[in-house]
Amino acid sequence: MTRALPSIPVRPPTKTEQVHDWLRSAILTHALPPGEYLNLDELARRHGVSPIPVREAVARLATERLVVIRPHFGAEVAPLDEDSVHDVFALLEGLETASAARIAALVTPDDITELEVLLADLRTAAEKSEMTDWGRANTAFHLRLASIARLPLVQDELRVAFDHWDRIRRHFFRAVPGPRLDRAQREHREMVDSVKRRAGVALESCLRAHNRSARKTYLQALGARPASH
Repeated sequence: MTRALPSIPVRPPTKTEQVHDWLRSAILTHALPPGEYLNLDELARRHGVSPIPVREAVARLATERLVVIRPHFGAEVAPLDEDSVHDVFALLEGLETASAARIAALVTPDDITELEVLLADLRTAAEKSEMTDWGRANTAFHLRLASIARLPLVQDELRVAFDHWDRIRRHFFRAVPGPRLDRAQREHREMVDSVKRRAGVALESCLRAHNRSARKTYLQALGARPASH
């Protein structure tokens, strides 16, 4: 008879973790917009905690590059600008293309089935112009694709990168232009087809083109000049 393993008690979140999670969510969803000054005393009063957990939470957010701490001024929500766009898409391109060969080598029929379901979710959200749903579906698709490579450190970094991507998307696009959605959907379809063929080189090319096309769209929204290649 197999002996049941003892359950591990779930530790309740600390005050620092609670404040961090609230601030992080508020920043990612623009309840706290880019450039917003963070009054630490006011935040402490709002959450019914001492200033210490707030300072610790803000310091953690600074390491995540969601908050900027300015000497002699204080803390503010990290701005979003041309550099932010280049930064996020450079990270996404590097992580995703580096995983392409392993994705093609390790993919299973179940992986393909799940990618097809996520592709259908993307199509539904695009047809309904539900941008929040589309953003969630896009992140889910890319993370599921990357998970096939079985690279947990890469996967963790991708989750962070997509959090930053979604903050940028919410900032620059209340609604992503229709032509970009159509193009993104075609590019997603090409990715899945490349995975089906176990074509790592083709998948890498699709991922690189997809990220650069999206970056160009965001830079155009800024009125910035895309970097040449």
